[in-house]
Amino acid sequence: MACVELEGRILLVDVGLSFPHADMPGIDLVLPDFEYVRQNADRVEAAVLTHGHEDHIGALPYLLRELEGLPVYGTAFTLALLQGKLEEHEVSDRCELRLATPGEGASVGPFSMRFLRVTHSIPDGMAVAIDSPFGTILHTGDFKIDQTPLDGRPTDLHGLAEEASAPKGVHLLLSDSTNAEEAGYTSSERSVGPVLHRIIENAPQIVVVACFSSHIHRIQQVVAAARANERVVAFLGRSMHNSVGAARRLGLLNVPDADVVPIEEVERLDPGRVVVICTGSQGEPYSALSLMAAREHKWVKLKEGDAVVLSSSLIPGNEPAIHRVVDALYRSGADVYHMPSDAVHASGHAAQEELRLMLSLVRPRWFVPIHGERRHLQHHARLAVEVGIPSDHVMICEDGDVVEVGERCRVAGRVPAGMTFVDGLGIGDVGGEVLRDRRKLAGDGVVVVVVTVDSHSGEVVAGPDVVNRGFVYDETSGDILEEARKRVMLSLEDSAKARVTDPSALQQNVRRVLGKYFYEVTQRKPVILPVIMEV
Repeated sequence: MACVELEGRILLVDVGLSFPHADMPGIDLVLPDFEYVRQNADRVEAAVLTHGHEDHIGALPYLLRELEGLPVYGTAFTLALLQGKLEEHEVSDRCELRLATPGEGASVGPFSMRFLRVTHSIPDGMAVAIDSPFGTILHTGDFKIDQTPLDGRPTDLHGLAEEASAPKGVHLLLSDSTNAEEAGYTSSERSVGPVLHRIIENAPQIVVVACFSSHIHRIQQVVAAARANERVVAFLGRSMHNSVGAARRLGLLNVPDADVVPIEEVERLDPGRVVVICTGSQGEPYSALSLMAAREHKWVKLKEGDAVVLSSSLIPGNEPAIHRVVDALYRSGADVYHMPSDAVHASGHAAQEELRLMLSLVRPRWFVPIHGERRHLQHHARLAVEVGIPSDHVMICEDGDVVEVGERCRVAGRVPAGMTFVDGLGIGDVGGEVLRDRRKLAGDGVVVVVVTVDSHSGEVVAGPDVVNRGFVYDETSGDILEEARKRVMLSLEDSAKARVTDPSALQQNVRRVLGKYFYEVTQRKPVILPVIMEV
């Protein structure tokens, strides 16, 4: 999510979300920190979305709870995917969707924009060129330079060159860095089709292909391979149905109705004549593929002779989950095809030679690499210097940095930035302290001590009862818990003799005694929760 400011007005470029890492237990989604936008809500003119992936549009429904009447520009497929999200969140009446057509432009407030088609792993991706008094600010969005795209709509290199040749040229380029560590060129999407065709042709029984639901070109190639081998197709997963439905309505996906069957009918058909296209290629716990791997899926029971294709890359951080699913799939007896051993995926992001081509074609005076981890930004910055951009005209920025665009560009300060966690229905009510507590609970467990004391004398009336979760196994470590109970009893007796009756003081004594004892015998530090009841 980026903010471009001109004449006191703000244009939002993408409003995406990310997904939790392993060190964020219980978190469902990660949103940008909207604090700066919230503080300047009256200055927000519009939002423009470069494409329809979750990390570029997923947070907009949450932002619209705080903004109303926001014009949102996007291509047809991007807006179709967004519409479903807005209706699900019941905020579709809080914005105005405006169609952005690549090759054309739009003006809103002081902002004059032009939209340029780029190829990516989703249809209808675009770059956005925004006029400024010093020249064009060009935001590439996510892109690759695929010369033979499946839909015949390549990246608009001519339009990009025209931006560079305009009277003021491209003053500042913001460019995708995701694959900046990868040498050479990214493979064309067409390279995946023959591999999928060969797998489906040779499979004796059912074929399951897992991919991102928004990767319509990949789905089209799976459908084409299925039809060529006289197989029917079943779509599985809510997001898959939503994306496929939107793509078919817009003419981006060609799937005759006669070749599509409901997933409920698959078990009654000849398995050698079925291809299932589903979600779950990233090992999501309750996705269709994970349920199949665990042999818990209602309609698809994998067995020896079946084939499973994971047609996607590994998103950093998801590797352990994906590997668990792959191992479980192998145990089912199915043949499993996945990257990097099988060429069943082509990235949607530009590799180093394509990034060099973009930099050389656009010839920006200033450059800020975006999208990716710090190492990706650093590699992209190095490429920019190699193609002739002066090193002092390349800026590597962090979230929240304010880049002042003048004759010279510079980092002029910072605004509030960071992450907002979504946990169930709660948005932002889980912060760093809560996550630290959750990690501690996950790491060492919790011990609850319940005791009833006389409010006047402090003497123990009932208990203490010691209950643990995630610390030790009761049946094999009963001696530890029994000794803990005795030590709590002695501590409370000493407190009673000293006339200590304050519950908070008693709780502190219990924590101190048990904390020391547990560390001595286990080298662990569980969370200790004393519950002191007075009578």
